[in-house]
Amino acid sequence: MDDAKGNDMKDTKTVRSVERAFDILECFSFQQRELTLTEIARAVNLPVPTVHRLVGVLERRGWLKQDERTGLYSLGLHVLERGSVVLSGFTLREKAQQALDELAADTSGTVLLGAIEDGELVYVDRRDSRAPLRVVSSVGQVRPINYGILGKLLLAYTPEDYARKALRAQPLVKRARLAITCEEEFMAELARIREAGYATAIDETTDGVAGVAAPIIGVDGKVIAGLAVLMPTAAWSDDVRARDLHAVCVAAAQVSKLMGYQAGLIHESLL
Repeated sequence: MDDAKGNDMKDTKTVRSVERAFDILECFSFQQRELTLTEIARAVNLPVPTVHRLVGVLERRGWLKQDERTGLYSLGLHVLERGSVVLSGFTLREKAQQALDELAADTSGTVLLGAIEDGELVYVDRRDSRAPLRVVSSVGQVRPINYGILGKLLLAYTPEDYARKALRAQPLVKRARLAITCEEEFMAELARIREAGYATAIDETTDGVAGVAAPIIGVDGKVIAGLAVLMPTAAWSDDVRARDLHAVCVAAAQVSKLMGYQAGLIHESLL
């Protein structure tokens, strides 16, 4: 009983510390970009020694920084980094809307927009196919990083050691009849994707589903997301494949440009 009571008290103190840390971060605004320790303590109604301890933790973790000359505290780079992650997610989805609509209209396939976040594949948006197609991935759904055509497309543009570590953490699974389950074969497939500038798949994740995918590149020249078109394998003729490949590469290039990337986006022969 005493141990349980002690654990409850410890948990309560931890939650209180977290709340106080957020209170400190929320002291800062456009009107108050820099504050002294005393001003922070006054704003959160806490003793200066308590605030000094919490501020020290936030500073070590990069959430706050202190000007060595003035002693004033301000928000740290970690706030900017995390805010950029959220902002880029909204911006990507917003800027991709027209391209998604046009891609769905041009191909009649299921269109998926996905990105890697925290080591997982996340579906950012989608457009449903007008053809009967069993694709169960929903907007906001999280999948293993190697899942489906978007998973292998995005992994292809990560460092090799990152990709291998990801495969060890989330081993390849035989989800469909032509799924790649050998790590070395999968790594060779990633190399082919990088060389070609796009990915293709037939019956690798779901039997009866084929598709093509192309990378979306951000302002810094790095791949930030992927765009895929899925169709029934039965309708996957050479002509349909060529049409959809051209369409998805053009759409990915358009979104990349909207995201600030200016250089050559994909192989010119595909445009």
